[in-house]
Amino acid sequence: MADNFADKIPNWIKSLWDMENELRSAAQKGVFLKKDEASNHLAEARRHLDEFMGSMSQSGAPTNSPSQPPTSTPKPLKDGEI
Repeated sequence: MADNFADKIPNWIKSLWDMENELRSAAQKGVFLKKDEASNHLAEARRHLDEFMGSMSQSGAPTNSPSQPPTSTPKPLKDGEI
């Protein structure tokens, strides 16, 4: 039954859920001073945001960004970057 429910959830909601989880993980890693892992989680959160924005532009929903999501992959932050 859980599989049927998961199949009905739109991909854009899944992207937001994944992005939230990555942001939580990044915050947790940042608290424990694991900068590399926190940077990787932030990069993944950005990727999920790009997926969300791409799905919104494909669905015809208004967005404040260009119609094409960026094609480059996000890079982890360097020391001192936010």
